[in-house]
Amino acid sequence: MATPTKDMDHFDDLLTCTICLETFKIPKYLPCLHTFCESCIKTYIVSSTEKFNNKTKKAISWCTSCEEAFCEQCDECHKSFKVSAKHKLISIYEIQSGNSDLKISEVLSCEEHPEKIVEVYCVDHSKPCCTLCATLSHRKCENVTSIENAAKGIKQSKLTTTLVKKLDERNKELNKIIENRKDSMTKFETTSENIIQEVSTLKREVIDHLDKLEEKIKVEVASSKKRVFMKCTDEVNAFSSYKSTSANWQSVLNRSIEQGSDQQCLMEVNKIGPKITILEKEMKEEMKMMKNLNIDFVPSELIEKFKTSAESFGCLNIVEEEFPSALSVGDLREKVNFRSGGIKILQRINAASQTSAIFIAKYLVITNYNKSNVAKYSLDGKFQEALSVEKYPRDITQVDGTQVAISIYIRNKISFVDITEMKLLRTLNLSGIPVYGLCCVEGSTFILPYGSTLTWIDSSGKKLKQKTTGGHSFYVSTSDLKDYIFGDGVNSVSRVVGDTTVFTYTNDELNGPRGVGLDFDGNIYIAGCNSKNIHQITNDGKLIRIIPIETFGIICPWTIRFAPKSNKFVVTCGNSGQVVMCEID
Repeated sequence: MATPTKDMDHFDDLLTCTICLETFKIPKYLPCLHTFCESCIKTYIVSSTEKFNNKTKKAISWCTSCEEAFCEQCDECHKSFKVSAKHKLISIYEIQSGNSDLKISEVLSCEEHPEKIVEVYCVDHSKPCCTLCATLSHRKCENVTSIENAAKGIKQSKLTTTLVKKLDERNKELNKIIENRKDSMTKFETTSENIIQEVSTLKREVIDHLDKLEEKIKVEVASSKKRVFMKCTDEVNAFSSYKSTSANWQSVLNRSIEQGSDQQCLMEVNKIGPKITILEKEMKEEMKMMKNLNIDFVPSELIEKFKTSAESFGCLNIVEEEFPSALSVGDLREKVNFRSGGIKILQRINAASQTSAIFIAKYLVITNYNKSNVAKYSLDGKFQEALSVEKYPRDITQVDGTQVAISIYIRNKISFVDITEMKLLRTLNLSGIPVYGLCCVEGSTFILPYGSTLTWIDSSGKKLKQKTTGGHSFYVSTSDLKDYIFGDGVNSVSRVVGDTTVFTYTNDELNGPRGVGLDFDGNIYIAGCNSKNIHQITNDGKLIRIIPIETFGIICPWTIRFAPKSNKFVVTCGNSGQVVMCEID
């Protein structure tokens, strides 16, 4: 939304130190309520000097009324003057050491006329002003009073306490935003390194595969060469024999002609003639079977295309997710009364009995016990996609970002799924550890409730510890990743931090506790399966109200989960298969 330039200029003024003329660095305010950088004001006070007879001397005190620093001589004079004798002087050393009782001065300068002191307050304009302001700008205002009268009881007023509370909330929200940004950078850095590693691994795998293909073609070439060379060698040997025989006949005939008689020559001609005819016939038979062999190579079409069409290892995309407005939390907290507000049904989804659901990444994700899958729905209840998992998925918990963990009942396994891609990442086999509900807490540790035990495991499936409960421990929840809240008996629920039990809530109107939900205001909701109600309690275990199951139009509540920083929540049913999306208004 566009902001008027004059408003932005005024806002910039509020953030600018008038000493260094830059944006505040660790802002600190003076008794006059003027604000400066901590380093600037320290430098100014410590090095502030008074020049007397052209001599520069170090300041030793600060007057809260005059808002000036004085050297030793000026300090004594200031105390002796009648007009300033009652002014409060504070040692610079005490200010520097932090041991001074420096308090806000009662003498405040007018914003419009800095040389004037604020003496009156215009109620009509909610503005403190000096007598000159009152005369020039507020002479027609009906409600003008003294600043002392206007300020009476201001510290205890609802206006101040509300502002203090709002500032506290905003500061907490700003801290969360800053942490979120830092976490985002850390996550981006980690993801970037993972991508580089993935590309490097992919390159190595491609090269390894090409090396294997090269080795394979080398073996084929060597085999073909050996086979062809053996055939050619046999042919060379055969025709070498023919050549040797023919050469011998030629030599005998030549000697007969040159040295023998005519009778001898006739004998050799009659002898060799028929033999050469037979040799020629054999040669022709051999030559019919001969082939001129060579080898050719036709590259794979896929490899040829790879050289020209593979222009990159893949595509890089900056994935943008809408950043939730931190201010909406404070605004929502003011608008919604979680402890007495009505409950409105938004959507109904037919899923499965004894199922679990969670809000994550703009989706409602539901485990389907009967169909053995995990399905995601849009927040308006429309089916998006489902992923088959092992029998029988019971509970679901968020691990990090869009990754969830799903408990696989009976088979004692945990499956990890990326909800955005609906992709199975890995599965933990927890042999010997019973699995029913599931909750991810601090340090990527998981708590597995089952009947009368809670078992802690790490992300590799290693058992860390086990705790015995009062029974009915089927689901467990956490408010801050450090505590855990669980069924601790047929009509009891306990909240534990570390080894300390913060409270155990017991109520005769609660029977068969199952899922535990938490809103962002800190209230806890317990699904009473057998008592057919939901108990809403405070974070210290005090009953707020009991919500009848008729409110949701289901038979018995099974689990309850709230969307992060929202008044929306989801309730699943123990036997009808209905999942009800609601909100508190």
